[in-house]
Amino acid sequence: MGMMDTLGHAMMDNDKLHFDAAEALSGQEQWLVTLSAPLSAFNGDFVNAVATGKDNDVLREGIADVWSVHDRASFEQTARWLVEEGQRSAYKPLWKAIAAIDTATQETPAVLRMVMDAFFPSFFQIKARKSLDYRELAAQSGKPMAELAQLMTGSQSWVDALRKHFKASPADISSLVAWDAVRLASLSRWAVQLGYIERAEFAGFAGGLASQVREAYGSWPQVSAAYIAGGLIWKYSDAREEHLLRTNRLLLSDARSPYRSVPFA
Repeated sequence: MGMMDTLGHAMMDNDKLHFDAAEALSGQEQWLVTLSAPLSAFNGDFVNAVATGKDNDVLREGIADVWSVHDRASFEQTARWLVEEGQRSAYKPLWKAIAAIDTATQETPAVLRMVMDAFFPSFFQIKARKSLDYRELAAQSGKPMAELAQLMTGSQSWVDALRKHFKASPADISSLVAWDAVRLASLSRWAVQLGYIERAEFAGFAGGLASQVREAYGSWPQVSAAYIAGGLIWKYSDAREEHLLRTNRLLLSDARSPYRSVPFA
Protein backbone atom coordinates (compact mmCIF):
# COMPACT_ATOMS: atom_id res chain seq x y z
CA MET A 1 0.00 0.00 0.00
CA GLY A 2 2.87 2.39 0.78
CA MET A 3 3.94 3.40 -2.72
CA MET A 4 0.40 3.66 -4.14
CA ASP A 5 -0.75 5.55 -1.06
CA THR A 6 2.10 8.02 -1.45
CA LEU A 7 1.35 8.51 -5.15
CA GLY A 8 -2.35 9.00 -4.46
CA HIS A 9 -1.68 11.72 -1.92
CA ALA A 10 0.86 13.39 -4.20
CA MET A 11 -1.86 13.83 -6.84
CA MET A 12 -4.14 15.78 -4.48
CA ASP A 13 -4.31 19.56 -4.90
CA ASN A 14 -4.07 20.25 -1.18
CA ASP A 15 -0.94 22.37 -0.78
CA LYS A 16 -3.20 25.27 0.19
CA LEU A 17 -6.82 25.86 1.16
CA HIS A 18 -9.31 26.48 -1.64
CA PHE A 19 -12.14 29.01 -1.46
CA ASP A 20 -15.28 29.82 -3.44
CA ALA A 21 -15.63 33.58 -3.77
CA ALA A 22 -19.29 33.56 -4.81
CA GLU A 23 -21.45 31.23 -2.72
CA ALA A 24 -23.50 32.72 0.13
CA LEU A 25 -24.28 30.53 3.13
CA SER A 26 -26.70 30.80 6.02
CA GLY A 27 -25.24 30.72 9.53
CA GLN A 28 -26.19 27.06 9.99
CA GLU A 29 -24.71 26.16 6.61
CA GLN A 30 -21.49 27.99 7.47
CA TRP A 31 -21.09 25.92 10.64
CA LEU A 32 -21.75 22.63 8.84
CA VAL A 33 -19.44 23.46 5.94
CA THR A 34 -16.76 24.34 8.52
CA LEU A 35 -17.40 20.98 10.18
CA SER A 36 -16.57 19.33 6.84
CA ALA A 37 -13.36 21.37 6.46
CA PRO A 38 -10.87 18.73 7.72
CA LEU A 39 -11.84 16.45 4.83
CA SER A 40 -12.27 19.33 2.36
CA ALA A 41 -8.74 20.56 3.09
CA PHE A 42 -7.38 17.03 2.68
CA ASN A 43 -9.22 16.53 -0.65
CA GLY A 44 -8.39 19.99 -2.01
CA ASP A 45 -12.08 21.03 -2.07
CA PHE A 46 -13.59 24.41 -1.21
CA VAL A 47 -13.60 24.92 2.56
CA ASN A 48 -16.23 27.68 2.58
CA ALA A 49 -19.00 26.45 0.26
CA VAL A 50 -21.47 23.62 -0.16
CA ALA A 51 -20.08 23.15 -3.67
CA THR A 52 -16.70 21.39 -3.73
CA GLY A 53 -15.07 22.90 -6.81
CA LYS A 54 -14.62 19.43 -8.28
CA ASP A 55 -15.97 18.27 -11.62
CA ASN A 56 -19.27 16.41 -11.18
CA ASP A 57 -18.10 13.32 -13.05
CA VAL A 58 -14.96 13.06 -10.92
CA LEU A 59 -16.98 13.55 -7.75
CA ARG A 60 -19.65 11.05 -8.82
CA GLU A 61 -17.07 8.38 -9.61
CA GLY A 62 -15.20 8.99 -6.36
CA ILE A 63 -18.14 8.63 -3.99
CA ALA A 64 -19.47 5.64 -5.89
CA ASP A 65 -16.10 3.88 -5.55
CA VAL A 66 -15.36 4.83 -1.93
CA TRP A 67 -18.85 5.08 -0.45
CA SER A 68 -21.04 3.04 -2.83
CA VAL A 69 -23.29 6.13 -3.02
CA HIS A 70 -24.81 6.70 -6.44
CA ASP A 71 -28.34 8.03 -5.83
CA ARG A 72 -30.62 9.38 -3.13
CA ALA A 73 -31.46 6.00 -1.63
CA SER A 74 -27.83 4.93 -1.21
CA PHE A 75 -26.94 8.37 0.18
CA GLU A 76 -29.73 8.21 2.77
CA GLN A 77 -28.67 4.70 3.79
CA THR A 78 -25.05 5.79 4.29
CA ALA A 79 -26.01 9.00 6.09
CA ARG A 80 -28.22 7.02 8.46
CA TRP A 81 -25.36 4.58 9.16
CA LEU A 82 -23.00 7.46 9.99
CA VAL A 83 -25.52 8.98 12.41
CA GLU A 84 -26.58 5.77 14.11
CA GLU A 85 -23.31 3.83 14.09
CA GLY A 86 -20.37 4.96 11.97
CA GLN A 87 -16.95 3.86 13.16
CA ARG A 88 -16.55 5.86 16.37
CA SER A 89 -17.56 3.05 18.73
CA ALA A 90 -15.38 0.43 17.02
CA TYR A 91 -12.40 2.80 17.08
CA LYS A 92 -12.77 3.91 20.71
CA PRO A 93 -10.83 0.93 22.19
CA LEU A 94 -7.98 1.60 19.74
CA TRP A 95 -7.91 5.26 20.72
CA LYS A 96 -7.77 4.23 24.40
CA ALA A 97 -4.83 1.94 23.62
CA ILE A 98 -3.04 4.78 21.82
CA ALA A 99 -3.74 7.02 24.82
CA ALA A 100 -2.21 4.38 27.11
CA ILE A 101 0.97 4.34 25.01
CA ASP A 102 1.06 8.13 25.16
CA THR A 103 0.70 8.06 28.95
CA ALA A 104 3.52 5.53 29.19
CA THR A 105 5.67 7.73 26.97
CA GLN A 106 4.96 10.95 28.86
CA GLU A 107 5.72 9.27 32.19
CA THR A 108 9.15 8.14 30.95
CA PRO A 109 12.02 10.52 31.82
CA ALA A 110 13.07 12.61 28.82
CA VAL A 111 16.58 11.19 28.44
CA LEU A 112 15.37 7.59 28.63
CA ARG A 113 12.55 8.43 26.21
CA MET A 114 15.04 9.65 23.61
CA VAL A 115 17.12 6.48 23.97
CA MET A 116 14.11 4.21 23.68
CA ASP A 117 12.70 6.15 20.70
CA ALA A 118 15.99 5.59 18.90
CA PHE A 119 16.80 2.00 19.83
CA PHE A 120 13.76 0.30 21.33
CA PRO A 121 10.50 1.99 20.18
CA SER A 122 8.36 -0.92 21.36
CA PHE A 123 9.42 -0.12 24.96
CA PHE A 124 6.40 2.16 25.41
CA GLN A 125 4.02 -0.53 24.15
CA ILE A 126 5.49 -2.91 26.71
CA LYS A 127 4.88 -0.32 29.45
CA ALA A 128 1.27 -0.01 28.28
CA ARG A 129 0.78 -3.75 27.73
CA LYS A 130 -2.21 -3.98 30.07
CA SER A 131 -4.14 -1.90 27.51
CA LEU A 132 -2.75 -3.67 24.45
CA ASP A 133 -4.50 -6.98 24.05
CA TYR A 134 -4.10 -7.16 20.28
CA ARG A 135 -6.44 -10.11 19.90
CA GLU A 136 -9.22 -8.28 21.70
CA LEU A 137 -8.54 -5.03 19.83
CA ALA A 138 -8.59 -6.90 16.52
CA ALA A 139 -11.92 -8.52 17.42
CA GLN A 140 -13.43 -5.17 18.43
CA SER A 141 -12.21 -3.22 15.41
CA GLY A 142 -12.08 -5.86 12.69
CA LYS A 143 -8.48 -4.92 11.90
CA PRO A 144 -5.65 -7.45 11.44
CA MET A 145 -3.19 -7.62 14.32
CA ALA A 146 -0.27 -6.71 12.04
CA GLU A 147 -2.06 -3.51 11.05
CA LEU A 148 -2.79 -2.74 14.69
CA ALA A 149 0.87 -3.21 15.61
CA GLN A 150 1.90 -0.77 12.87
CA LEU A 151 -0.69 1.75 14.06
CA MET A 152 0.40 1.54 17.69
CA THR A 153 4.10 1.71 16.86
CA GLY A 154 3.64 4.83 14.73
CA SER A 155 1.12 6.56 16.97
CA GLN A 156 3.44 8.61 19.14
CA SER A 157 4.68 10.85 16.34
CA TRP A 158 1.22 12.06 15.38
CA VAL A 159 -0.07 12.15 18.96
CA ASP A 160 2.85 14.48 19.72
CA ALA A 161 1.84 16.56 16.69
CA LEU A 162 -1.75 16.80 17.95
CA ARG A 163 -0.43 18.04 21.29
CA LYS A 164 1.96 20.54 19.70
CA HIS A 165 -0.14 22.01 16.87
CA PHE A 166 -3.74 21.42 17.94
CA LYS A 167 -3.23 21.73 21.72
CA ALA A 168 -5.03 18.41 22.14
CA SER A 169 -3.75 15.37 24.01
CA PRO A 170 -5.56 12.02 24.07
CA ALA A 171 -6.97 12.99 27.46
CA ASP A 172 -8.68 15.97 25.81
CA ILE A 173 -10.34 13.83 23.12
CA SER A 174 -12.76 11.41 24.73
CA SER A 175 -14.80 10.75 21.57
CA LEU A 176 -14.01 10.20 17.89
CA VAL A 177 -17.47 11.32 16.75
CA ALA A 178 -15.71 13.96 14.63
CA TRP A 179 -14.49 11.19 12.30
CA ASP A 180 -18.10 10.32 11.45
CA ALA A 181 -19.50 13.87 11.65
CA VAL A 182 -16.95 15.41 9.27
CA ARG A 183 -17.62 12.67 6.74
CA LEU A 184 -21.39 13.05 7.12
CA ALA A 185 -21.21 16.80 6.45
CA SER A 186 -18.92 16.18 3.48
CA LEU A 187 -21.08 13.44 2.01
CA SER A 188 -24.10 15.73 2.32
CA ARG A 189 -22.27 18.44 0.37
CA TRP A 190 -21.42 15.96 -2.36
CA ALA A 191 -25.04 14.77 -2.50
CA VAL A 192 -26.24 18.35 -3.02
CA GLN A 193 -23.72 18.99 -5.79
CA LEU A 194 -24.69 15.80 -7.61
CA GLY A 195 -28.42 16.39 -7.21
CA TYR A 196 -29.08 13.41 -4.93
CA ILE A 197 -30.68 15.76 -2.39
CA GLU A 198 -31.96 19.34 -2.59
CA ARG A 199 -29.94 22.26 -1.22
CA ALA A 200 -32.76 22.92 1.26
CA GLU A 201 -32.16 19.45 2.72
CA PHE A 202 -28.43 19.94 3.25
CA ALA A 203 -28.52 21.15 6.84
CA GLY A 204 -30.93 18.42 7.90
CA PHE A 205 -28.64 15.66 6.68
CA ALA A 206 -25.24 17.30 7.37
CA GLY A 207 -26.23 18.22 10.93
CA GLY A 208 -27.16 14.72 12.03
CA LEU A 209 -24.24 14.59 14.49
CA ALA A 210 -23.88 18.31 15.22
CA SER A 211 -25.18 18.13 18.79
CA GLN A 212 -22.80 15.28 19.60
CA VAL A 213 -19.87 17.25 18.15
CA ARG A 214 -20.70 20.28 20.30
CA GLU A 215 -20.93 18.08 23.38
CA ALA A 216 -17.66 16.26 22.68
CA TYR A 217 -15.36 19.17 21.78
CA GLY A 218 -14.69 22.75 22.74
CA SER A 219 -13.10 24.13 19.57
CA TRP A 220 -12.45 23.54 15.87
CA PRO A 221 -8.83 22.46 16.55
CA GLN A 222 -10.18 19.67 18.76
CA VAL A 223 -12.50 18.61 15.93
CA SER A 224 -9.47 18.41 13.64
CA ALA A 225 -7.48 16.46 16.23
CA ALA A 226 -10.24 13.88 16.66
CA TYR A 227 -10.73 13.65 12.89
CA ILE A 228 -7.01 13.04 12.36
CA ALA A 229 -7.02 10.33 15.01
CA GLY A 230 -10.00 8.62 13.38
CA GLY A 231 -8.45 8.93 9.94
CA LEU A 232 -5.18 7.33 11.00
CA ILE A 233 -6.94 4.55 12.89
CA TRP A 234 -9.01 3.91 9.75
CA LYS A 235 -5.94 3.56 7.55
CA TYR A 236 -2.47 4.28 8.87
CA SER A 237 0.48 5.18 6.66
CA ASP A 238 3.29 7.71 6.78
CA ALA A 239 1.78 9.52 3.78
CA ARG A 240 -1.67 9.81 5.36
CA GLU A 241 -0.12 11.04 8.60
CA GLU A 242 1.83 13.75 6.81
CA HIS A 243 -1.11 14.91 4.67
CA LEU A 244 -3.72 14.86 7.45
CA LEU A 245 -1.50 16.82 9.82
CA ARG A 246 -0.39 19.32 7.17
CA THR A 247 -3.82 20.05 5.70
CA ASN A 248 -5.42 20.44 9.11
CA ARG A 249 -2.64 22.78 10.18
CA LEU A 250 -3.60 24.93 7.18
CA LEU A 251 -7.03 25.34 8.76
CA LEU A 252 -5.30 26.81 11.81
CA SER A 253 -2.79 29.04 10.01
CA ASP A 254 -4.59 30.45 6.95
CA ALA A 255 -6.07 33.86 7.77
CA ARG A 256 -9.09 33.11 5.54
CA SER A 257 -9.81 29.73 7.13
CA PRO A 258 -13.38 29.21 8.35
CA TYR A 259 -11.82 28.12 11.64
CA ARG A 260 -10.96 31.82 12.08
CA SER A 261 -14.34 33.27 11.10
CA VAL A 262 -17.00 30.74 12.13
CA PRO A 263 -17.44 30.40 15.91
CA PHE A 264 -17.49 26.82 17.16
CA ALA A 265 -19.86 27.41 20.07
